[in-house]
Amino acid sequence: MIRKDMNNEIEKELQKRLIVPCEQRLLSLLFKEHVSIEEIEYQLQDLDMDSGNHNYLLMLAHFGYNVDWMGFPEHVIPQLKGIYRYYQVENALMLQKLFMSMQKLNEKNIYPLLLKGAAMRLHFAPGVSRMMADLDFALEYDQYKKAVSIFQDMGAEYTVEAPYSITYKLGKTEFDIHHVIFKNNLEKGSDIWERVEQIEVNSCQFRVLAPIDMFVHLLDSQSRCIFVDEMPERRMKWLFDAKMVLKMMPDTNWAAIAKRAKELHCSYRVHLMMKLFAICFPEDISLEDVEILFAVNSGYTKWLKDAMDFYEMIVPYMKERCADGNGSITLRVINLRIKYKPIRKEYRYYSHELKEFRSGMCFARYVVELYHFNKPMKLYRKYLSRLRIR
Repeated sequence: MIRKDMNNEIEKELQKRLIVPCEQRLLSLLFKEHVSIEEIEYQLQDLDMDSGNHNYLLMLAHFGYNVDWMGFPEHVIPQLKGIYRYYQVENALMLQKLFMSMQKLNEKNIYPLLLKGAAMRLHFAPGVSRMMADLDFALEYDQYKKAVSIFQDMGAEYTVEAPYSITYKLGKTEFDIHHVIFKNNLEKGSDIWERVEQIEVNSCQFRVLAPIDMFVHLLDSQSRCIFVDEMPERRMKWLFDAKMVLKMMPDTNWAAIAKRAKELHCSYRVHLMMKLFAICFPEDISLEDVEILFAVNSGYTKWLKDAMDFYEMIVPYMKERCADGNGSITLRVINLRIKYKPIRKEYRYYSHELKEFRSGMCFARYVVELYHFNKPMKLYRKYLSRLRIR
């Protein structure tokens, strides 16, 4: 009972971050066959064109085109059309870079697997002016190294590397080149690569995930954002994307989706996101059905609490690191480590950044395991000599 109450409390907090009434209504209208003038007028009440919520305004513009601007005040139509055209141009410039680079890869018999926004824009929701921050694609590991080499030969600028991908920049367009599809890297050994589909766009050959795998991937990847402060920028996108992918599965088999989530080792994330999806789209699936079909074991409680702890502790770290980009990773982590109350799991979250700095690694592990609340500066001075500044 205590475990269930804790789950409910955390899930309600996450629901507040996702569910915004005006956004939820708009998403519902976007997928409704017949919309009344009263519904449109109610949706447009208190519309703030200077809100800064470009995702919402872009979706509203998309809805305006769908209903031929019925019920929209004359003075907001040019503004919404302008927003829509702006993101059309942004997308076109990104896709131009994508096609240019894909031609180079195709010449070497490399056919990338499109992920996230690029997959939605070119296959699952073609024609929709969808906001994209970057372009993501994945390659099996033998082709991954070849693709990185080709991007380097094209003069792409290296940006950053993560355990699952590397980022290069061509002009203003960022490419995230993944060597795994799911960030947990547990799809290895599955049949996910055997189920991909081949598509052709603008004489370029791509691959895309099977619809059911794409749906699971959407829920898994966006679940990470709900615990940090990225969700306001993404909440409408992932809900819209998930609904669009479902349209490619007209006879949706929810039991098969739940089974697939287990096979891809992301049941906890999918369980959480399906609950939120059901709140937004109860016409597709009820919360009761989610509880039954996407049932999880007792480990879900620990995962959910750890994920929330990650948000409460690590996000302030990340904000300060962004504000102060100077100095070594090791020193930045230690300074933040002393400032904030310690928790053991910090080491796990920072280990991928510190793995190249052996002395920093030793210190980070020591601090996490043996930190004394009353002697932070003494501990810092004692081990300062071990640090190797990058």
